[in-house]
Amino acid sequence: MAKLCSECGNQLSFLRGLSHSICQECEDKKRDEDVKLMAARDAEKERIKNEIIHDKAITDAQIETLKIYDRNQLVLLYDEIFNQYEINGLEKDEISALAKMQNALSLTDDDIKFEEKILPHIFVYSIKTENKLPRFVFDVAEGISKIVLKKGEEMYYATPVRLKEMRVVDLGYEGGSHGVSFPIGGGIRYRVGATRGHVFKEERMIETSQGFLLVTNKRLLLQPMAGHKSISLPLDKILSYNCFENGIEIYKEGREKAYFFQTLKTSGPENVGIILEFLLRNNNET
Repeated sequence: MAKLCSECGNQLSFLRGLSHSICQECEDKKRDEDVKLMAARDAEKERIKNEIIHDKAITDAQIETLKIYDRNQLVLLYDEIFNQYEINGLEKDEISALAKMQNALSLTDDDIKFEEKILPHIFVYSIKTENKLPRFVFDVAEGISKIVLKKGEEMYYATPVRLKEMRVVDLGYEGGSHGVSFPIGGGIRYRVGATRGHVFKEERMIETSQGFLLVTNKRLLLQPMAGHKSISLPLDKILSYNCFENGIEIYKEGREKAYFFQTLKTSGPENVGIILEFLLRNNNET
């Protein structure tokens, strides 16, 4: 029995009927319609993007329209809007627009790289306009001991780290020799070449703990994983600090060697640096 096109009802050729349910003409027409639909959607998305950038706000109607797009397209759109906002530094209404967009479209912090892209701007804006830091809500991760803050202590940031410290490491015993002996007559033996060895040592950066580095208005606190040690560094005891791409180096009063907190997130050093600069400057002024 001949097979008919499911779109127009025309009879399909024998060969086409083996692998297709529509005729070539209907397939071409459908492809053209899909191309036009995609172009219209892209144009609509571009229009909405330009409106959000210009108005520094996003409406409920725009959000409803954007819900037809997949997650990858929405993340790309979010990034394009953020990049335009970032040129002159994010302001309050821009931060609010991005937050509303994220929440309404169910984008995760990982999707938008919140800690890396948005959080530094939130800290800077709060410092610039209110001369204070926003408080940080931290959920205790699995394996981390309970956090107990002191009276009047507020937490501003937390990031996973590995603590590394300089330690003297034994690398082995070297240089020792029993020497050799040989007879010289009369039952006497002569020994040569005997030397005393020594332990070869070297200073190296060794991991001594791991957990979360917390920054509060009173101290830096390493909240450790189970079985690891904690570290509490009062802000008024910090002599200096250096931020690197992979961590933060802290020098404490009364201690010759630095603590190095290797961060597991690329956003960690920048965020800790912004907060410490503000806190230490204010401590010095008071």
